Amino acid sequence: MSYVSLLGDSIIDNKVYVHPGELSVKEHLEDQSGYVFNQLAVDGHTTSDVIEHQLDKVNNKLTTHNVLSIGGNDLLGHLGFLKNNIELTAIEILEQAVVLLAPIKNRYRTIVQNLSQQNPNLLLCTVYEGNLVGDSFYSDVAFASKAMVSMFNDIVFNTGSSFKACLLYTSPSPRDRTRCRMPS
Repeated sequence: MSYVSLLGDSIIDNKVYVHPGELSVKEHLEDQSGYVFNQLAVDGHTTSDVIEHQLDKVNNKLTTHNVLSIGGNDLLGHLGFLKNNIELTAIEILEQAVVLLAPIKNRYRTIVQNLSQQNPNLLLCTVYEGNLVGDSFYSDVAFASKAMVSMFNDIVFNTGSSFKACLLYTSPSPRDRTRCRMPS
């Protein structure tokens, strides 16, 4: 029997966002497989929350696979950075973005390291590009936010490669929405 622990945020804990009669991620997975799923993901959680509230709930004796989708809420919490009105060079902006993402990167790596030590069957999910156009607070940075998502997804890819995790990634193209591949 395969036992899968689902960690992260609303990408996995999405029951509140689906319409009546539609399946949540967990329900869809249960419907499509004979696996048992341990829902640890919590809507609104960040990398800090996974470290503090989810990792210790993974049943290491039962779990055969771990799935992690986290980081989007960390990025949302830092989108104010894009509203900075101070004139900066492109180099300064990129340097600030790297500094801003460094603690998130460190926490993400800590999570993946912990999960991969518990079980080598690990699936990491990238963060999708949310549609911020028309949002009352973020509409003016909707396009620039895509760069932040790309920078974080680079962290996911590099971390996944380091720990030989499987990667599930999103794409702006509808025909290439998700793929799972083992890093080389």
